[in-house]
Amino acid sequence: MPAPRPGTMHPLQSQWRGTPSPTEAPPSQSVDRHTTILDMVKWDTKPNLEHVANVLVLGHESRSHDPRLRNAGGSPEPKIKLTLDHGALSPSQAQYAEMMGKQAAVNMLHNTTQQYNLQGTPAGQFIQSACDWLGDSRNRMTAGVLGDITKKVGEMVHAQEAAAIGPSRAPREAKRMPMECMTHLGYAIRDMQQSAHPADRKFLKELGYETMDRVMQHKLAPDETRAWLRQVEADCRDQGLEGLGKLAKRLRHDIPASADGYETRLHDNIYGRAMESVLIKELVRDPPANVKQGMGALALHLDWMLKTLPPQAQQEVALQVQGMMRHERRGWQSGSPALEAFFKARPEQALGALKQLMRTPVSNGFDCIAIPYLTVKMSLCMQAHGGAPWMGRANQNYANVVGHAAARLTETAPNYNRIAPKSGITMHHQPEIVRDREPAMHPGDRNRPNLAQPSPEQRKALEHGVSFVSGVSGSTNIVMHMVGDILDQGGKVDPKDALLGTMMFLTHDGGHSMHEALWVGKQLDRSLDLGMGMPGGDPRNFVADYDSFIESFPKAKGRDQLRSAADTAWDKTLSHFGQHSHYSPENNSKP
Repeated sequence: MPAPRPGTMHPLQSQWRGTPSPTEAPPSQSVDRHTTILDMVKWDTKPNLEHVANVLVLGHESRSHDPRLRNAGGSPEPKIKLTLDHGALSPSQAQYAEMMGKQAAVNMLHNTTQQYNLQGTPAGQFIQSACDWLGDSRNRMTAGVLGDITKKVGEMVHAQEAAAIGPSRAPREAKRMPMECMTHLGYAIRDMQQSAHPADRKFLKELGYETMDRVMQHKLAPDETRAWLRQVEADCRDQGLEGLGKLAKRLRHDIPASADGYETRLHDNIYGRAMESVLIKELVRDPPANVKQGMGALALHLDWMLKTLPPQAQQEVALQVQGMMRHERRGWQSGSPALEAFFKARPEQALGALKQLMRTPVSNGFDCIAIPYLTVKMSLCMQAHGGAPWMGRANQNYANVVGHAAARLTETAPNYNRIAPKSGITMHHQPEIVRDREPAMHPGDRNRPNLAQPSPEQRKALEHGVSFVSGVSGSTNIVMHMVGDILDQGGKVDPKDALLGTMMFLTHDGGHSMHEALWVGKQLDRSLDLGMGMPGGDPRNFVADYDSFIESFPKAKGRDQLRSAADTAWDKTLSHFGQHSHYSPENNSKP
């Protein structure tokens, strides 16, 4: 075992040697039926464990005797004292003590689950996994292992407890961002419509539509939003709606004069994220038929490209793609049976399962979003074997354009506290609005904008109320270059359907906002001759107009479904505001 530094003694070792420690020792290592992992907090600190991380933790039964209760009868409550293995026990004694120590840890974990109501939560699932691991006699509980368990469980419990407390009701002094203020106005308009005088209903209905349209078009720069609210205030007063006019005035004063200095608030964008999450969720729930057809065309092209590789290369691609997927399971993937079958396939069955996935008809929204997911993984893997000819141009475009525009910082290490059963692009600290099938990590929770060195595209998006999730999309860059390859070879696929299907995947998966996919679609529309009719001009000045994108689809290609999804998303976003905002009349209890 690692020895302490010369002339020093570890505080945990000092307990069983009876030697005073020069540093504060853990308060207690006695475990009874009330002890939780949080009582062991000093076992998770690096200074206390760095020199004894590989030392086994043992348990010794003890009973606390109070002389005053000597004649009261009964047996004192048994406790297990946790200590480090100092090598003084016989093999049989050490084996028994190790078992006692592991059982004490399991008891603490179960106590933690009960005391903090962790059943069914990510913390509860982690605790059960830890108990199963400790229950395996082949696994050894060292001080480092116990410290890691203590640290992870403690972080998860504290995160859950903080969420349960709820937000402070103290007065807010910070400025509010335009998207939040527009959502507040939309909520008030919807609320007033329920009891409005007939003469006011038309005015409120039209104002409600205009509010939503400005949100969908990202007309959310601070100066233009303040100017519009000034006009709303005047119009409301002319209509005799003094209360709504006062609200418009207050919202106008709540918005800063410019976006400078408010980048982190603009990045948070809780209601913009909520709206897009619901909009895409509605499309995944009921995808347009043309999107299913488009995704089927992408899958068949992948299948054809895979067949051009030698058999050994095909097998290697299948295993590489499967390995990439297994590295980070998606919370939605069980909704696509063919994808799930490939994910679970044994090595000798992986290639066949991959081919079956590409040849299975796209029948639901999860099948739809599985195809862009697969396209990105297969393109990356096939290029190493001479396949995926579109990747040359895609890589060049990423290096020269997309990567610089994205301007993101990425955390590669997994964070168990950010695993959540949600879908969409709401952030891990925000209340979820769309539940998913199972907990998962989401790409957007690993990425944040590089505000120290922002790109012009990033600045433009944030100041117009666009949700920054991961920056402009490299995945869209890959998919749309493959679409260009299909068209160059005489294949048939509607690029706009492919773009919409890719957008559905990226936003539902939690990796990109709709704007971040549309930006790349706009950038590639002319260079790849895709014919999508995206707006021209400098990509650095592009701000996605979701209304225009929806209206660009013919009725026969899903326009009404897209419009219905947008209406549902806006309505649920207003309800989200009502439930969670400090400023909501539904949530106005005093501190």
